[in-house]
Amino acid sequence: MTGGTRFVCAFRGARDSYQAALALAESDLLDTLITDAYGTPPAVRWLPRGVRARFAGRTAPGLPPERVRSLWSTTIVEHTRHALGFSKRGTWLKLDRRFGEAAAERARRVQANLLMYSPYAWEAFTADYAHTPKRVLFQYHPHPDLESRLLADDRRAFPGFRESSGDDASPPAGELPISERDSWRHAEAIICSSTFTRRSLIAAGCDERICRVIPYGIDLPPERDASGGRRFEVLFVGSGGQRKGLHHLLMAWQRSALAAGSRLTLVCRVIDHGIRDLARSMHDVEIREGVSAPELDDLYARSHLMAMPSLVEGFGHVYLEALARGCPVLGTPNSALPDLGGEQDGIFIVPAGDVDLLASQLKALSRRLTGDPALRAAARAVAARHPWSAFRARVREVATQ
Repeated sequence: MTGGTRFVCAFRGARDSYQAALALAESDLLDTLITDAYGTPPAVRWLPRGVRARFAGRTAPGLPPERVRSLWSTTIVEHTRHALGFSKRGTWLKLDRRFGEAAAERARRVQANLLMYSPYAWEAFTADYAHTPKRVLFQYHPHPDLESRLLADDRRAFPGFRESSGDDASPPAGELPISERDSWRHAEAIICSSTFTRRSLIAAGCDERICRVIPYGIDLPPERDASGGRRFEVLFVGSGGQRKGLHHLLMAWQRSALAAGSRLTLVCRVIDHGIRDLARSMHDVEIREGVSAPELDDLYARSHLMAMPSLVEGFGHVYLEALARGCPVLGTPNSALPDLGGEQDGIFIVPAGDVDLLASQLKALSRRLTGDPALRAAARAVAARHPWSAFRARVREVATQ
């Protein structure tokens, strides 16, 4: 017996602004979204005021709240363990399986299909069912074997730099749990947010015929005038760790011999100690923490370039956020950038981990971008071609094929 038309979807946090679940809900294909904490007023009013504000933003217009189930116990356990100093990675591995188990229980009860984000899919995909659910996997990170190899190689080449949260670096490939490595083996259809992610699955043995690349989208913000001057301004936005290539960016910045007055601004919620020390040793680098959304918009407006030379990205949504604000971007092919455009679109790509080439590109762009304002319009046009509505429509196509 096959499953019905509706899907159970599961993930922790406000993953992708709930767009995959919303894609299903818009066509009445969503049975239940299982998440950790969804911020409907009845659910959050019992929380302390400071905590309440944090979760109040975890909602999505158009997503029926009655179809969302929050596993609040996982949120309580997660934050308690973090406060007590337990490994964040160990905590997530312990808790993530609960989302898959809850999804399996619900799908079994109502004979639903499954659209599961990759860290939470194993328990749901491998459970026993009286019906035959369609199993759709959303692989939003590259295959972890590739990820762990890239990070290990970089640690050997550039010792002393870690992930921004201390214990989040991927373990060696042989130590990865099977749930992280092999959920794709049980999927009938797989959504990848970039060609880079798709290639990583194919390299692991996945049938390329079931892998579909669906780039993320964005809601285009109001257009505003750029306030950048002749001084070269570069912006980094992201977690300040090895994965994002921030150590490469800082070393390249040192080597690039840019004109006096050039400035690199780092917007990081968290940052690795070694990377922080390196940044603080440089007089033309500023670290900004606790930046509000309006402040970040101002930084995009005054910056000539948003640079994030990541070692490994499933997509890199901050690239699209920068482009939507007319800010050209610099990154690596280990991301979605090759899927979005080329240099004519304000998208510049250098090989991951090549500090010398990165320094040369920064030098060249310091001359080009301060005298080429037309690239800002081209960058914004890239984002205009990727609305969230198109992403949702393509997710529904995969779910209903």
